[in-house]
Formats: sequence, C-alpha cells, structure tokens
Amino acid sequence: MKARVKKVTIYKSRRIIAISDIHGNLGLFKKLLKKVNYTKDDVLILVGDLIEKGENSLETLRYIIQLSNEQEVYIVTGNCDTLWEDIKYEVDNEGLLKYMLFRKKSILNEMCKALSIDVNEKSDMSSINEKLRENFAMELSYLEQLPHIIETEDYIFAHAGITTEDLENNEINEVIKRDAFINEELVFSKYVIVGHWPTANYGIEKGCCNPIINKEQKIISIDGGNAIRAEGQLNALIIDGDNITFDSVDDLPKGEIIKTQEANRNTILITWMNNLIDILKEGEEFSLCRHISSGHTLLIKNDKIFKSKDGMRCYDCTDYFIEAEKGDIVSIIEKANEITLVKRNGVIGWVKNENISCEFEDKIIDLSRSKVIV
Repeated sequence: MKARVKKVTIYKSRRIIAISDIHGNLGLFKKLLKKVNYTKDDVLILVGDLIEKGENSLETLRYIIQLSNEQEVYIVTGNCDTLWEDIKYEVDNEGLLKYMLFRKKSILNEMCKALSIDVNEKSDMSSINEKLRENFAMELSYLEQLPHIIETEDYIFAHAGITTEDLENNEINEVIKRDAFINEELVFSKYVIVGHWPTANYGIEKGCCNPIINKEQKIISIDGGNAIRAEGQLNALIIDGDNITFDSVDDLPKGEIIKTQEANRNTILITWMNNLIDILKEGEEFSLCRHISSGHTLLIKNDKIFKSKDGMRCYDCTDYFIEAEKGDIVSIIEKANEITLVKRNGVIGWVKNENISCEFEDKIIDLSRSKVIV
C-alpha cells in the first residue's frame, strides 16, 4: 500500500522541534519539551514510534492527543504505532497474543490492565479485541488516521525513510520500518528527517547517540536510542530559520570527571548486526575476545557474552575510552570493578574509575545544549 502524505506550510519565523521514538516514555518526553522551552509558538513534529517498549504508552498517547488538540503538532506513524491494525482487522490473533505475552511493556497490555483483563496463554483475543475497540475507540482511531510522511517547504519527515521524493509512490512498509537508512546512499533535494534506527548503530570505532546530519545525502537521523539501548537518549532536533541545533535528555544517573583522560585509538563498536566473536582468554570480569568479521581483539565484559546456535556472540560493546576533561558531567551507563561505561556529550565510552566521581548520580544536572550546524 502507498504511504499517506500530509503537506504542511510552516512559516520560517517559527521554530520546528522534531522528536522521534518516544516509545511510551512520557516523563522523558515532558522533560525534553521543558528543556527546549517548547511553547505554543513552536511547531512540534513527532517522527513516529510514540508508543511501545516504555512504561506509559497509553498515557503518552493521550498526552500527545491532548497536545495536538491544543497546539500545532504534526505526527507521522512509526512501525510501533500500527497495533491498531491488529485490533481492527484481527489478521493474526495468535501472533498478537504471543506479542502481548512477550512485550509486557505494550499499550495493549496497558489497555487490558485498565479493563481488568488478565492476559495469558489461553486468552481469547477475539473477545479482547472487541473490548479494546469498544473502550479505546478514540485512541485507536487517532493512531489510524496518522499520515506516514509529512512534507514542508524545506523538509520531509518520515519515521524510517523514503525511496523517492515522489512521496505518494512510497510504500508504507518501506517508510515505517527501514534499517540503516543512511547506508542506502540515497540522495535527496531537501532534507529527509527520520528516526527508527538509533544513531549509535552507525558507529564503527565508537558509538554516539546524537543526531546525524548527512549534508551530501540530505538526511538527518535523530533516534537517540531511547528505550532501545542502555545508553539511549531522547533527542530534539531544533530548526530555527537556517540554524539547526539539538538537545537531548536521558534517564541515566550522572557522574563528574575528576581527572582528565585521553581517548585511545584503534577501537571498535560492536552492535547486534555483526556480533560474532571468539573467546581467546577467559577472565574473571572481562574476557579477551576477537571480533570475527573485523579481526579486532578487545576485552568484553563477561555478562555481555552469550552463546547462540552459530557461535559465541556479544551484546553491544566497545573498547573505546572517551576523551574527557576534569569537570565534565557524564551519564553513567554501567560500572565495572576498574572502569565505568559512560556517555559524554552523546559519545559512549569507558572511563577509568580513578578518573570519575559518581557523587552526582542522584542529582538532576542540566547539561548544556550541543550544537549541530548545517
């Protein structure tokens, strides 16, 4: 099926704030809106995946509906926002039940909980779907009417990507779910702003959760990995005339760099797309491993290593040690005996424990805005 396209006129005097992949994290969404000083004078564009994977999908959706009724808000649908189809058309009730049992943090489970419906292996999904249609008609209808693409004079917004700037000829499934869009090497005449694929996944030597602006292809990718990656953040792309900046928030505790640290070289970021490894030498907390496709050797924390049917694999990991100055505030991702995995200005890497103080981890710290200039 072809994508639905909504064309919008936005005066250049108004700020555009674009946010993607909220994933039911209402607290973080509100925190980000406050941080960017969002007001009714701004135009808010949400680039899909409003719900699923977070704690408050139903409340988040209702908040967004209220916001869109009161202020100028435009929304494109993401792959996680299409559950209304399963409820309306009941194409695969068995698959839907399996999804609900697997994905506990789902708007469907929240809806059932609100109706005191117990969901288990023997649940009658036809009956559940009927009750959901009756009691959540407003929410389901709102999701159903969302466009797949929004076009303004200068920008195109789509959750995962587009194939052609003849926008009505894009296929829905290629717009709402499309991995590593930048790597397709497509080139456009106006900027295409997308979410869906966490920007850290594009890293090779190190990962970074900040938006990526590819000037040659005219693609801006803004998914910070919120609710998907341990170090994830929620990004806001801020378009103010000809200036493009961004801001971000996360739920991670904070620490302070107490001793300047230099970055190391010849590093790697391993992600789930290419994570086959060999274990060269087992250690108590970390094991020396070889990344099979690159031949790179690195220490990997033992709890990141697992066995699969085709060999040993690891969860996302890196051997990059960040460059950090004394006084820098960082987000703490994970602690080990001698090193701590952190995020500094969106960049993921390790810090020696002697170089960091975690006294700030329970305090709210307002990190300064990072700038991206086109």
